[in-house]
Amino acid sequence: MKPDTDQDQLREVFVGRQPILDGHQAVIGYELQFNDTQSSPLSSHAIATADMVCKAFSQLGLADAFGHALTFIRVNAEFLAADFIELLPPETVVLEVSLADFHHEGTLDRCRLLKEHGYRFCLTGTTDIAEGVWPTIELAEWIKVDLATVPPASLQTVTRTLATARRKLIAAGVDTLAQQAVCRMLGFDLLQGYAFAEPAVIEGRKLEASIQGLLRISRLLAEEADLVSLDAAFRTEPALVINLLRIANSVGSGMRTRVTSIRNAITAVGTKQLQRWLHMLIFAQGDKLDFARNPLLQLAALRGRYMESLAERLHPQVKRLREPAFLTGLMSVVPAALHMSMTDVLANIALDQEVRLALSHRQGVLGNLLDILECYDRNDVAAIQALLAPFGDKANMGVMGVILADAIRWVQQLGAEAS
Repeated sequence: MKPDTDQDQLREVFVGRQPILDGHQAVIGYELQFNDTQSSPLSSHAIATADMVCKAFSQLGLADAFGHALTFIRVNAEFLAADFIELLPPETVVLEVSLADFHHEGTLDRCRLLKEHGYRFCLTGTTDIAEGVWPTIELAEWIKVDLATVPPASLQTVTRTLATARRKLIAAGVDTLAQQAVCRMLGFDLLQGYAFAEPAVIEGRKLEASIQGLLRISRLLAEEADLVSLDAAFRTEPALVINLLRIANSVGSGMRTRVTSIRNAITAVGTKQLQRWLHMLIFAQGDKLDFARNPLLQLAALRGRYMESLAERLHPQVKRLREPAFLTGLMSVVPAALHMSMTDVLANIALDQEVRLALSHRQGVLGNLLDILECYDRNDVAAIQALLAPFGDKANMGVMGVILADAIRWVQQLGAEAS
């Protein structure tokens, strides 16, 4: 029998992710979760899994996709002992090691050697600073506390105790705004989770004037208004004009001469790209697309690109689906950005009916794609497999990982162009 190739091995590798934010709400990295859905858990086949993780990381292009962002990866004693681990780039990879794994003979020495090679460590599985823990504390740069393992009543005591180690503290599993507020108050340096994407609905909230202005221009674009009408609409929004000219004159626009007029800028950017930019501005503060300081904007752009690529992969013959797929992914995060319910958002924004049905009731082809995306965000492997099953060879877990790497790379590029 012919042995499996690396590509065959990666077909069913699930790559999950959770963003990690600093005190300014900037995304500084992600924790990646690797799971081979056709084999046993990490503890049973650690060496094979280590090989799989390193191949996935390199062959999916995740190292290039994340750029300078930190990548936290959970490892255990057997994983650490494998030579494969040295395929991971030490410049950006942070190895998460549980305190329990340091009880294995040779683990501490192996980690010290890896640290000499440039790898950094995050200690997990501890809520106390006992005397025997100090050798691992000295090794680590971060200490992570999983909120699911600490009773809320004990969290303040645990935080104060771990703070004496003078290491950066990460709160993991921060999925609600209430948890986020508590962790900030207790002095955690970093937060891991999707609390920033939780819609904090404010009843009776009205759209700000700046949002109304860009939605007015977006509606004109949807109605295929002429350049005269678009020019007039932009002139009432000076901040948008400044950003429009910046984008039109960016390196990626392909223009050889400098664009100085609104009409030429609209032509240079193109109506489709202009629509995307206007919708992303919903997430911006001060009419500037600050990807580095806006996790919601990053998530919205990532979701849009992911949905677009997913539509292209699963429905390759339906090219018209790609643009509404991007918009559906992007708009799925808008309630959190505007602090409004999805019902109120849809009442204020002009969208095609298929996009509306996908966002409000998860109906139609776009609704199905959005279901896949949201299950992926929740790291719900079983649900993803069920949703992908009808597509046969068109989609597998490996494909989802490739799309993720592409989407992250695209968002990083957008951030570079917008800065």
